[in-house]
Amino acid sequence: MLLGIVQDITERKKTEYEILSLNAGLEKKVSERTAQLEAVNKELEAFSYSVSHDLRAPLRIIDGFATILIEDADGLTERMMKNIKTIARNANRMGQLIDDLLNFSRLGRTQIKIAEVDMRGLIEQVLDEFQSADMTRKTKIDISNILPARGDSSLIKQVWVNLLSNAIKYSSKKDAPMVEVGMLNNTNVPTWYVKDNGAGFNMEYSSKLFGVFQRLHKQDEFDGTGVGLALVQRIIVRHGGKVWAESTLNEGATFYFTLTNE
Repeated sequence: MLLGIVQDITERKKTEYEILSLNAGLEKKVSERTAQLEAVNKELEAFSYSVSHDLRAPLRIIDGFATILIEDADGLTERMMKNIKTIARNANRMGQLIDDLLNFSRLGRTQIKIAEVDMRGLIEQVLDEFQSADMTRKTKIDISNILPARGDSSLIKQVWVNLLSNAIKYSSKKDAPMVEVGMLNNTNVPTWYVKDNGAGFNMEYSSKLFGVFQRLHKQDEFDGTGVGLALVQRIIVRHGGKVWAESTLNEGATFYFTLTNE
């Protein structure tokens, strides 16, 4: 009987040792894979940052010479002038795309500073800036009750810039464009939203909304680089929140987001 007990304990110890060894091996593999992924992400961010900077130099030259030609228009035909303006316009668009990529790559290295955020104040500040740029001239904007939040004020401002500019842009072709900004009252987690009555989109393609360079409308319909919503999602996720959208094609869209960082 004693022999049976000793044998049972030995087998159990052996099993426990094997389990501990297996766990240690798995933890080591997870740690190594995590370190590899972090290294790859850093390399990708550094690469995109470097390439974006390198692309600026030729763009400045293209834009500079196009501007000189436009200013010195004597002897140019109407067709030539149109072509030069097309070059300048596309150079400016590429510059905006580079800026967006820089912002996107820089966000991965940005240290978030959590503090109380005056959400209404941020919204009004963004709209004032839009008004100065004559972006809100035709659009009726309604701001309902907006509570403060906790987060990084400069990053959250970028969320409002992107969501509000999109709402204004995609409702701009309506006879009476409207944008509504507010909070949901029936949720446990504070949820902010931006709603418009614009072009909307087919919910079948909603999974593409927050991907880099993913656009649901053609460039000749609405300008854009396809980076703005990806930037919004990255900021929200870094704040421990989530962002999503609901829409009906040609009947507008509503973008929601939460923040859970303390």
